[in-house]
Amino acid sequence: MLLPADAVIAEFPIEHISVRTDTPFSLVVQRLEAETGLFDLADVGRRLSGGESPASVINAINAMAGTSGFMRFFAADHGAILRLHGQPADAVRFLIGHPLIAARMTKRAISSALYAPLSLLAVSDGDGTRLEYDRPSSIFAQFNDPEIDNVAHELDEKLDAMIQSITRRQ
Repeated sequence: MLLPADAVIAEFPIEHISVRTDTPFSLVVQRLEAETGLFDLADVGRRLSGGESPASVINAINAMAGTSGFMRFFAADHGAILRLHGQPADAVRFLIGHPLIAARMTKRAISSALYAPLSLLAVSDGDGTRLEYDRPSSIFAQFNDPEIDNVAHELDEKLDAMIQSITRRQ
């Protein structure tokens, strides 16, 4: 790999978590969508360009969060692409988070923006669903900042609570 001579390479451990549930894929996705709001970048842009006060824009962003405290930024249907290649699969990668929570980290280390929003993969395994993600506190630990660590542990708790909620039995 050719990198500039002054490039800095850092290695750090990541805790990858895989949670399996007997809950069907479609129900897990439905619950995830119900518990996360939808981030509306166009709305935020309109508010900013319209000269709304910072407090008003912040309130509007907070209102986009779902009951989990997260919002969805993007959903990539990897299963659809696999099906194009003849492989039956249900798999969706969600980018979830909260921009105001992320800002608490990015104001301390802008590079933390590489990992916000968080990535969550939902995959059907035939008899149920697997949810996979990297534990936020293990990702953000690389910044060696106690305040970022505190926010990352909050994200751990929020994500764990949401996963428990969406994988619960009826």
